[in-house]
Amino acid sequence: MFVIAILGIDKKKPTSQSAVTNQKRSNLDGSRVQFDPTVEFLNNTEVIWQIPDSPKSVLFLAHGCNGRASNFWDKSPNCNHCVGLPEERLIVLEALARKFAVLTVSSKGKCWSLMKEPLVVKRIIKWWVEKQNLENLPLVALGASSGGYFVSMLATKMKFSSIALMIAEGVYDRIDITNHYPPMIAEGEGRGRCC
Repeated sequence: MFVIAILGIDKKKPTSQSAVTNQKRSNLDGSRVQFDPTVEFLNNTEVIWQIPDSPKSVLFLAHGCNGRASNFWDKSPNCNHCVGLPEERLIVLEALARKFAVLTVSSKGKCWSLMKEPLVVKRIIKWWVEKQNLENLPLVALGASSGGYFVSMLATKMKFSSIALMIAEGVYDRIDITNHYPPMIAEGEGRGRCC
């Protein structure tokens, strides 16, 4: 699976809730990674992000149906409503440990709208990357379930270095794939596919 292969997530599960809460990841230099997200609302759209020291890449994460940006981050003084779901929070910790600047955005509804939200999210990502002076870094995206379908559509609207789809095969029957479409890996229901 992309997340395991690229980010190196350890599939061993902690035995208690306190172990999950206290779990941190080590950077390559041995320092510990902790959540310290920033929460913003842009035109009533929730945006949560964190940038490690000396970032090497930017990762946009798209949640699945019934998800929110706050699922990727632990509850903290900066994010009272964050819930830190186990797999989602590990994706963020692993990404931060590998020097990815991480950006999450909440969909407007229960699931992502493939017609309305790609341009909204494109503007948010563009604004955020410029605001943080990260324009020269590779931009990658990972989406799970409806977030995977959303990322496959979003990649027709903006330039990603690569994309990963989890539990989703994308909307390739509805989009034009040009030479500018990024490399992608899809993992869903036991089938890995790469192109």
